[in-house]
Amino acid sequence: MVGTSRFQSIRTRVVKLAVAAVALIVLAVLSLAPSGQREQAAVSASDLVSFRPDGTVLMARPGVTAPVLEVYEDYQCPYCRDFERLNGGVAREWAVQGKVALIIHPFTVFSENAGVTHDNSRRALTASLCVTDPRKWLAYHDELYAHQPEETLEGGFPVEELVRYAKGIGIAEAGFTACLNSRETSDRADALSRLALDRGVQGTPTIRLDGRDVDWSRPWATPAQQV
Repeated sequence: MVGTSRFQSIRTRVVKLAVAAVALIVLAVLSLAPSGQREQAAVSASDLVSFRPDGTVLMARPGVTAPVLEVYEDYQCPYCRDFERLNGGVAREWAVQGKVALIIHPFTVFSENAGVTHDNSRRALTASLCVTDPRKWLAYHDELYAHQPEETLEGGFPVEELVRYAKGIGIAEAGFTACLNSRETSDRADALSRLALDRGVQGTPTIRLDGRDVDWSRPWATPAQQV
């Protein structure tokens, strides 16, 4: 029985490595593939943002539905900030070029047992849901990472700062503040987090290409674009 268990463990690792290798090959192909949208008018990544019914964010050219690149992220997660700096710009550029349909899934990965880290994360997530103009969502997303506090900083992402970031990109203060204090927004934030966990996401960032986990820690293109 011990031998069988060990064999199954080895086989599982081999399968996971093989799947990861396939995903990396696909990423490499994407980085080299010519854009299929050259004839279209130039657009920015923000022009392509739309909100999905489940609370996630889609960035894609009209008609582009595959391949699907999913980014599961937590605004308080320092590794997520690293991903944005290393490959976030590349992912956006692929969406602009029509190479992928990019889905961004922000959520709170930290449990309530994480104390202030959980609280910081949840405040930032809630604030991101109060950006109702798709064209301004990406700018606010980037503001959150640009001002990411230390994980253990009590009171990180304070409400007054979250409001200030919103005002800085042209969002009306009154409506944004009311949204931040809304129970409905709080419930939506919790639903987003449950959805990610239900999909088997155990850490952040988790990057999936057509459902397969991919390595985000190495540049997908050279030079890597930074947020």
